[in-house]
Amino acid sequence: MMDRLRSGAFERLRPTWLGWRRPPDGRFGLLGGWRRVRAWLSRGDSGSVTAEFAVVLPAVVAVAALLLGLTQTVCVSLSCQDAARSAAREVVIHRGEGDPSGVASRVAGGSAATSLERSDQQVKVSVSCPVLSTPLGVLPGRVNGSAVAMLDE
Repeated sequence: MMDRLRSGAFERLRPTWLGWRRPPDGRFGLLGGWRRVRAWLSRGDSGSVTAEFAVVLPAVVAVAALLLGLTQTVCVSLSCQDAARSAAREVVIHRGEGDPSGVASRVAGGSAATSLERSDQQVKVSVSCPVLSTPLGVLPGRVNGSAVAMLDE
């Protein structure tokens, strides 16, 4: 048995994944394995990351621009709805009179268009606000907000 161990048979029985046995290229253990992995990773693929980034970058910019435009549209829509609600409240407080278009212009901006529809006991205020549209016209150019209020007599 000792002759077998001295002849190198035990060397062949030791596991190589633990890094005990010397590989045939002369490197030893795990360090040699890391060198092989690093050499494999840096094998002539220079520039591929740059090319992939150049392909993906326009798509990322387009999605970011769309999200910013959508955020602006939602903010203008909320402001337009608030302007309609404030204009309807103005009509109710002043018993059918007042200046609802002035209130809507103060809340939503000077370019907001206001319309009133009166019936027997209620008034409907509609406010239309412009939105800066995207170059492709994906988002709407104007958003609307409306509110209905009951008049007390």
